[in-house]
Amino acid sequence: MMNAPPAKTIMLIDDSSTNNILYESILLDEGYDVIVCEDAKTALKILPQNVPDLIILDLMMPGMDGFQFIKKKNEIKIAAKVPVIMLTARVDTISEQKAYEMGVVEYIIKPVGIAEITEKVKKCLSIIKK
Repeated sequence: MMNAPPAKTIMLIDDSSTNNILYESILLDEGYDVIVCEDAKTALKILPQNVPDLIILDLMMPGMDGFQFIKKKNEIKIAAKVPVIMLTARVDTISEQKAYEMGVVEYIIKPVGIAEITEKVKKCLSIIKK
């Protein structure tokens, strides 16, 4: 019998605990390991020791927004190549364009359905091979 491949790890960074609970349960149901961070500063602290396969990132957060986080994440050599899905309530083409220019692989507008989030996560993880 073949062993199942180890579960992919997803880091979820959102200042809304309601969103974190919702997205974490969706991702756990899909069989992923999930690291939940309530803010970008915390995520940056634990990132070097806990490099995920994918990061789902809120754009608008107090203290450090998603763009600032991406910039700092990319300075951490071991985490620089980790793909990011931006999950935001901000519906403007300038933010979206900036996100893609910074290397974001998907820009998803909240509210997001379960099917959309799981499909985008699968798509992003299938592109990368660890």
